[in-house]
Amino acid sequence: MVSTRSKATNNHSSPSQGAETGEKRSQPSSSAKNGRSPKKAKQEKEQDVAEKKEFEVAVQGEPTTETKREETNLGEEGVKDEIAAEKAKAKDEDKVESREDEVKREEKKESGEKDDEDEPRHGTLESGHIYFLYRPKVETEEAESLDDISKFHILLIPQSGKHSKGHYHRIIEVGKKKLPDPGAKHQVIWGLVGGVGEDKSTLKDSFGAYTCETKTRGTRHQAAARPAARGHYILHSPRDELADSPDHNRQRDYKTLLAYEITTPTHEDFGQVQKELGIEEKGAVVLQVKDPNVESRGNPRAAGIPREKRAQYPQHLLDIFRNRRFIPSNPVSLLDYQGAELLIITSPHELHESLGKQGEKVEDDLDHDSAAEKVSMDDALKELGLSKREFPEDALEGNWA
Repeated sequence: MVSTRSKATNNHSSPSQGAETGEKRSQPSSSAKNGRSPKKAKQEKEQDVAEKKEFEVAVQGEPTTETKREETNLGEEGVKDEIAAEKAKAKDEDKVESREDEVKREEKKESGEKDDEDEPRHGTLESGHIYFLYRPKVETEEAESLDDISKFHILLIPQSGKHSKGHYHRIIEVGKKKLPDPGAKHQVIWGLVGGVGEDKSTLKDSFGAYTCETKTRGTRHQAAARPAARGHYILHSPRDELADSPDHNRQRDYKTLLAYEITTPTHEDFGQVQKELGIEEKGAVVLQVKDPNVESRGNPRAAGIPREKRAQYPQHLLDIFRNRRFIPSNPVSLLDYQGAELLIITSPHELHESLGKQGEKVEDDLDHDSAAEKVSMDDALKELGLSKREFPEDALEGNWA
């Protein structure tokens, strides 16, 4: 469709010709022509209306309906401007505060200084968005089953606590390329914190397609990761009923569950992808963290990474292990270090039972937050700064891709 302005320009019509033919032609605003700022132009408009009103009152006792309307419109614009200014100010303050918090956390992390949240505690430790993604094997453009994938990831994006601002995230690599079998009484799978970041743009680098050169096979192509599910999660530590007993072995006091409820896809759209990856509509696993200074004793299921690539915990976090090979991931800051080795263990009980004495309330809160966070498949990708052109969303419909 060609605009009326384009027609007038192409026919070299004069302003008077346009007026005669009844064409509506957009003219530069007076503020633009005179080089005035929008704020200055608004002030002048307010002054004009005020003078006009004063004149009309002096002559006829009250302003005209048109003048009243102009005054009302200016007042409404002023309120809108004030609201917009307050929002912009609050947003800027949040950015400054968020950046200051990040700097303080980094300084504490580098100096080994103990953070206020670096002590084990009970209750819901953290909540946020959770994503499950898989990546096809090299030179495999489309996966058709679990056999065709090379890696399976859990992506945690906290929305509470010290990481509630910004785009902090953790990428957990899951061994066996699937979650523990929900029906198993006790199944253990190794995991690894493969990446930690504070910039959403890095997710595209972490999960995007790439090519690499090898000496034996030449150029190799790795397809992008596919999101298989998105939901709401909590890291929760139920209080042991025996915790107050002086004779109680306190080593298990801080058992920590990663509980989640899927929001995308809907349960009706769950398919073979979610089934084979072990993703439930609502589920939980127990997370434990390995002491990086202890060897795996030849366990073939272990992540088995070199010592120099293991989590570099500050001393106050190392002290929490107290000669134990594995401890609950409590405090959650134990998950904030790349190279942290994990045990991902089945939680065979009903979710509310796993969550402790207040389990029903905790599960109700999880349901409520999940319902409030439901998003479409397109929005699920946008939330990560990804596009469906580069990251196929077929798996969010239950189909391998």
